[in-house]
Amino acid sequence: MNKKSILRYILLFFYFFICLNFVYIAFRMDSYNNYGFSYGIVTGGVPYKELNMIVPLFGPLFYSTLLFIHKSILVYYFEQSILLTILSYLLFKILDKKAWITITILFLPIIIPFAYCLFPGYNFLILFELILLLYLIDRKKSDKLIGLVAGISIITKQNIGIFIFIVTLLFSIKNKKKLFNRLLYGMIPIGILFIILLLYGNLYEFIDLCFLGMGDFIGNSNINITCFIITIILMIIISIKFIKDKNKNISYYYLLIYLLVVIPLFDLYHFSLFAYFYVVVFLYNSKIKINKKILPYISFALINIFICLWVVLSWNRFKDYKIYSYKNFEMVLLTKEENKTFTSINKYSKGKRFKIIGTPSDIVFVFASNNKKLDSYTVYYNGNFGKDGVNKALKNIINSKDTYFIVDSTKYKNNKEDIQFLKEVPEYITKNYKCIKKIGDYEIYY
Repeated sequence: MNKKSILRYILLFFYFFICLNFVYIAFRMDSYNNYGFSYGIVTGGVPYKELNMIVPLFGPLFYSTLLFIHKSILVYYFEQSILLTILSYLLFKILDKKAWITITILFLPIIIPFAYCLFPGYNFLILFELILLLYLIDRKKSDKLIGLVAGISIITKQNIGIFIFIVTLLFSIKNKKKLFNRLLYGMIPIGILFIILLLYGNLYEFIDLCFLGMGDFIGNSNINITCFIITIILMIIISIKFIKDKNKNISYYYLLIYLLVVIPLFDLYHFSLFAYFYVVVFLYNSKIKINKKILPYISFALINIFICLWVVLSWNRFKDYKIYSYKNFEMVLLTKEENKTFTSINKYSKGKRFKIIGTPSDIVFVFASNNKKLDSYTVYYNGNFGKDGVNKALKNIINSKDTYFIVDSTKYKNNKEDIQFLKEVPEYITKNYKCIKKIGDYEIYY
């Protein structure tokens, strides 16, 4: 790797880290949620028993690596910036100079905010693993390594990973040695996950949350009709392209599988992830060649322009925000009212047994800024409680003795649109417990 390449990746790492911390503030919710599960593991929470995540263990465990050294969310973003820099390296390897297109649009603020693809968590990891597989297959790397990565995709996001694994095997079915190596090494991550679950004693809880409870999650009707129509059109285009392709390139199979990322929630977040991989696959199979030496300079100029656009477009929304410092959140943007609310909640809840009923990102923020172990249910969403989830969530509340319930009143009073949120929980608490204090939008019940 020459000096120019090293400088390129240093600059990209810098841009990724700055954007994750300062620019993409509007999208911190999913970052906080995913950070929460890794933080939960570091603080001794038992996955699926005390952390109600609905994906296999790889993502939260992988991201928790450096959090064992320091639990700061800055460390979490540092990890993600390293992964994004490696992703950039892989894109340059499979796309050559066309990679500048895919990297530049990651910073695009309007039309499709591909910045969604940058956020740490299992959705990013699946995208990363697909691009890694394209690189390994394109460069004819070891089938053992290809099988291992395909197996890891299953323990990253089960509903997509299983099909990635099957397709990876099918493309080696004519070569028994290839097939055996991919199958054998693909089973290693699955075996490790199974052993971990047995050691934790939470195998049933894993099956309940990640499989049995999917019916509740699929039942959500959080559908953006425009996004849905665009997705269907893209599906047809991809299918036609796949049928016409005589070489039966595996990238088209992976692309068809990745359509599952928009199901069952047809929203801009999941659509952006799919659209980005669509661009990657299109350029990967395109015969377009770009040889202009000025392209890197144009790309970096556009990235800077896009970052400035993000700031300008977000200015009215965030002009009343200031930077505050909390434990594990050294730099967080809040309004004066929000800072006052969270400071008061932290003081009031100190030394008490409490549960927070509200937005998952706020729950993670309060618990982590107290350096406190997360409670049984971090995410009060349909599908995050396993089979018969509503009754399980209510039973958890009823069985919580000598506990203060800190309830976000906007979740049941102001009729804010949040289709996924399990409104039965705050409704039950407000009807059956006594409100003893109000702090901002939060009401404390006992």
